[in-house]
Amino acid sequence: MEQYEVIRNISNELRTYTPDVRILTTYYAGPSGSELAPSTFEAFTKVPNVLRPHTQIFCTSEWVLGTREDLVKDIIAELRPDLGEEWWTYVCMGPSDPQPNWHLGMRGTQHRAVMWRAWKEGGTGFLYWGTNCYEKAMIPSAEICFRRGLPPGDGVLFYPGEVFSSSKEPVASLRLERILSGMQDIEYLNLYSSKYGREEALALLEKTGAYLGPDRYAHDHGPVDVMRGEVYRTCRS
Repeated sequence: MEQYEVIRNISNELRTYTPDVRILTTYYAGPSGSELAPSTFEAFTKVPNVLRPHTQIFCTSEWVLGTREDLVKDIIAELRPDLGEEWWTYVCMGPSDPQPNWHLGMRGTQHRAVMWRAWKEGGTGFLYWGTNCYEKAMIPSAEICFRRGLPPGDGVLFYPGEVFSSSKEPVASLRLERILSGMQDIEYLNLYSSKYGREEALALLEKTGAYLGPDRYAHDHGPVDVMRGEVYRTCRS
């Protein structure tokens, strides 16, 4: 609970400079050493009650949910949209295979499915903790080394151009390109939702076999192309 007090103090200090500042807080557990709730997960869902009004965007780890999409409703139930509160999600280290994440060695649709999952669960935003978090190097052309103790590629989505050529332009990873594809998929789904409603868009995502859940999604891009084709066919007029 003393760590939550630190967050409240930081929030109060920020508000002395910008009264309408919106604070985002990430977390993957509830406070320990409190009588807040009888179970670990219930304590996790009660975090908004501890941090209100010092946080407006409650950003939780996908790792907490595992494959239990049904737990989302318990998280959202504690929020106050009337006070401008939002629910975002993030990935950092976990979740691991077979769930969607952006680690090296994961299949392409697994990278792309991070965005599908965020859209299906209904959060209003998504956070990634880092894009160029390598081990420290003295020169840009030094060999790229991922941080010790992290899954390969975690926190790294582009590379220094000097490693590959004389160019100083950063080089995008394939994973970064797959993130773009996933965000574009969301635009397709939002377009379909605007015409036929969110429930129909959810049904389309499942009917095509693109994404059914965190451990049930297409292992190749064919079903995604089918989903996009259906959106194009029905929404182009």
